[in-house]
Amino acid sequence: MANATKGSCGPVTLFIEILNKYLYFFEKGNPQITISAIQGLIELIAAEMQGSNASSDPAAYAFLSSTMQYIQFQKQKGGAMGEKYEPIKV
Repeated sequence: MANATKGSCGPVTLFIEILNKYLYFFEKGNPQITISAIQGLIELIAAEMQGSNASSDPAAYAFLSSTMQYIQFQKQKGGAMGEKYEPIKV
């Protein structure tokens, strides 16, 4: 069963969904969601996208692209939220 998802992008999509939840709680000020946790998840997703067929899945790529655009938007927004997002490398 563990190999059932091998080659599919289910796990990558799940990681992107988790990243989005992390960002939500990060914005709400949850101290357990740190910059390094978010950065680590972004790096994991990037590695998974390169090492799997996920990059050929338009839905997973679009989902990730949308999430990265959101992070960029928050950085450019300025103010307290912009400062909060500034250390995140996308």
